[in-house]
Amino acid sequence: MRQVFLSILLVVVALSIKGQTHPFKAGESLRYGIYYYLMGVWVGAGEVTFSVHDDIFLGKDCYRFKGYGTTYSRYDWFFQVRDTYESYASKKDLRPFRFKRDVSEGGFYFYEDNLYNYRDSVIYSVLKVKENPVELDTFDVLRNSFDVLSLVYASRNIDFAHKEIGEKIPIRMVVDQEIFELHIRFLGTDTYDHDDLGEVECYVFAPLLVEGTIFKAGERMKVWVTKDRNLIPIYIESQIRVGSIRSELKEYHGLKFPLGS
Repeated sequence: MRQVFLSILLVVVALSIKGQTHPFKAGESLRYGIYYYLMGVWVGAGEVTFSVHDDIFLGKDCYRFKGYGTTYSRYDWFFQVRDTYESYASKKDLRPFRFKRDVSEGGFYFYEDNLYNYRDSVIYSVLKVKENPVELDTFDVLRNSFDVLSLVYASRNIDFAHKEIGEKIPIRMVVDQEIFELHIRFLGTDTYDHDDLGEVECYVFAPLLVEGTIFKAGERMKVWVTKDRNLIPIYIESQIRVGSIRSELKEYHGLKFPLGS
């Protein structure tokens, strides 16, 4: 759980898929600004974009989810981030077929490519970290296991309307050649005052984070998702090891339903 972009993705995870109708469609694109609290001032440091595409993987119709994170060029001298994530997932239940990530952050380079073999219940993994040798490995894939990107979209099928405040929702995530058993805690509803959209009714939850270089372990993050049929994350805030970080939806295209419907 080392990377900044990976940490941002972790805020929108959940357990399972409730049906074949998903609250998104191919063509959807969401762009977020990333802000860091530095010396009493919120500084715009970069942005993250998520997009959904139709694709074919090994002869099967699938979604191809893509995430791209970057720092603004004016901060590249300090800490440059260029991260690309891709996940090929079943259109029926969103279980992943393949997951790739190419991470470049402040001199740290990381490449991972995982292929899911459900017939044999294993994941074939290729891992390359900086100048280290390529690592080839296999490990078991458990039921309802998602990579970090397919889990972003799986989470949008949660029926928050029927969750109790304080209720924990278990999650199972595959990352860094390991499977993590985590949870999110439902915190209820709130009205978020968005800079451009005005007041937006939201569900709020806190994910359990794994110890890393950016975040401390525990429920130190809060996420606001729209209380409509889209269930898109609109605002995120969290304490980090040094200071605080937040993210806000800046631009959206191709939503399946009108925002707020």
